[in-house]
Amino acid sequence: MKISIDDIKNSKNQSLKVDFNNFVKELDTSEPVTAEIVFSAYGSFINAKGKIVANVKLVCDRCLKNFVQKIEIDVDETYKLGSLKPASELHSGQEIELKDGDFITELSGADEVDVDDLIYQSVTLNIPNPCVCDINCIGDSEMEKYIKKEVSDPRLDVFKNIKIKKEGK
Repeated sequence: MKISIDDIKNSKNQSLKVDFNNFVKELDTSEPVTAEIVFSAYGSFINAKGKIVANVKLVCDRCLKNFVQKIEIDVDETYKLGSLKPASELHSGQEIELKDGDFITELSGADEVDVDDLIYQSVTLNIPNPCVCDINCIGDSEMEKYIKKEVSDPRLDVFKNIKIKKEGK
């Protein structure tokens, strides 16, 4: 699904709300991805803000079983029409500090914003690492040979049979 930049700029208050309820080709999901995103035009910038919900099919890193993980993402993405300027020039000459999560995508003359790509990137970047089907998952019997067993130091065996005498007894 692609949204025309002209449609965003010509809509009321230069904001266009998009309700998305569809499968994204590149994502392996158990049901359609739902998203509610508001695209707003601010001069030479387009901002996409909203929420994405996807039930993604994953493989557990411990037991290798398939499971479905519900991923909810708050999206706040900025697109630049044309080429990017240095960070200090992005906001009317005011210097800004770029923080984690600040991300500006250059559209390079494109006249559309690809909603499928926005959703794909947002979901992919929010897949948990490691992917575990259950917090208590220790894997299957095949994986046991790779799990480190508790090994005691033979030099400490002398302390196993110590009897501690409490005072007064």
